[in-house]
Amino acid sequence: MKRNDINIYISYFHIDEYFKNLLNDIIGENYTIKSSPQEYYIKNNFNTYMDTLNKNNENDENIFIVLVGTDTYRSINVDWELEFGLSHQNPILGLCLPTNDDYKKDVCTPKNMPTKLLNNLYSGYASYFDWTDSFSDLKEYISISINNKIHRHALI
Repeated sequence: MKRNDINIYISYFHIDEYFKNLLNDIIGENYTIKSSPQEYYIKNNFNTYMDTLNKNNENDENIFIVLVGTDTYRSINVDWELEFGLSHQNPILGLCLPTNDDYKKDVCTPKNMPTKLLNNLYSGYASYFDWTDSFSDLKEYISISINNKIHRHALI
């Protein structure tokens, strides 16, 4: 049975689609999963992209999970999705993927992270954890992200 009160919005760079699909398999039975628009004409136009996100997420409580691979910081669409989530005061959860050199390390390399995610990690608004296949761990990470939102303000 899905929890209809929370939607999970997965933000990722296209080369990390495997992990997006895996995350969907792990948590999809318990949460409604949403992803970015894939149409070329939408992906390359900021205003159209934001309009599509607004239509797809009207009146919804969303949590944005950002899959942070090696090249995620290069994705303009991830940047736009973070801007959308932050401007709507949605919780942000970064997951460091096994393909990222920072995976399972105690520190992260700032230059390899999307700037909006990094700024909100520094402020305490966003959460950041290593990738896991454990539903119970992911559920805990989501809970932590929701709690961070309650006590901090997003930096757009």
